Amino acid sequence: MNEEINKIIDVLSKGEIAILPTDTVYGLTGDATSLKAIKLANDIKKREKPQPLLILVSSIDMLKKYTKNISDLELEVINKYWPNKLTILFEKNDLLSDELTASSPYVGVRMPNNKLLLDIMNKYNKPLLSTSANIHSKDVITKISLLENEMRDSVSYIYDAGELSTTASTLIKIENGKIKILREGELASQILKDFESVIEK
Repeated sequence: MNEEINKIIDVLSKGEIAILPTDTVYGLTGDATSLKAIKLANDIKKREKPQPLLILVSSIDMLKKYTKNISDLELEVINKYWPNKLTILFEKNDLLSDELTASSPYVGVRMPNNKLLLDIMNKYNKPLLSTSANIHSKDVITKISLLENEMRDSVSYIYDAGELSTTASTLIKIENGKIKILREGELASQILKDFESVIEK
């Protein structure tokens, strides 16, 4: 496994893109701080205009390094659920480019429950950009055999971990002491129950 991780890190360090399993579906993965990787991910997906890319982190320290103004409620939610299929919108800081977020001041962040990704980030010591490994507007990919040849030829590394789940992550934004659920996902009902008093209706 260490040899695989070293190969993937070599790809990331060159600003190139790998297709890796996540805790949801297969994703295009690159160095979240690399403008080359950000442009490449959007180009591979054939997006007519750039769209925000989410980032993956392996620790709270990594989250704090690339975001700002993290509230006590955000920390409470993180400590309760991460690593998990939960993406949270945070204010980004200047270490993340506007190209990554398509000029939004916010970035979606997830700590994935996936050992390969966590091991890569812990060794590489940077967050990873992540977006589903499919051409824009086409179906997400749950197994490598479903990859379009054009996408297969556009990336530098593919890691096949078999068939994955298709469940999307829950997406939330926490602002002014309230939790707003932007995309349901499988964790939404648990969050509604655990944080009922601070859910924005």
